[in-house]
Amino acid sequence: MNKYEKYIKNRSKNNSRFLIIVLFVFICTLFISRAFTNNMKKEITSLNQDIKVTNSKIKKVRKDIDTIKSDYDNRNTDEFKEKIAREKLGMIKKDEYVYKDENNK
Repeated sequence: MNKYEKYIKNRSKNNSRFLIIVLFVFICTLFISRAFTNNMKKEITSLNQDIKVTNSKIKKVRKDIDTIKSDYDNRNTDEFKEKIAREKLGMIKKDEYVYKDENNK
C-alpha cells in the first residue's frame, strides 16, 4: 500500500473526526456566547435600574435646590419668617386654633 492509498483509506475517518471537532467547537462557542449575552443582559438591566434610581435622586435634589433658592430669595419677607416659625418652631398666631388628628399619633 502506498501513501496515496493510505490517504484515501483514512480520508473518511479524518473528515468525520474533523467535522466532529468543528461541530463541538461551534456548540461550545454557541453556549459561551449565550452565557455571555445573558450575563450582559442582566448587567444592562441592573445598570438601567441604577440609572432610574439616580435620576429620581437627581430630581429630588433639584427640587430641594429650587426650594432652598426660593427660601433664600424670600428670606427677608414676613411670609418666610412666619413659615419658619410655623414649621421649625411650631408656633401659631394668637387667634388660631390647632386641631390634632387622633388617627395620626
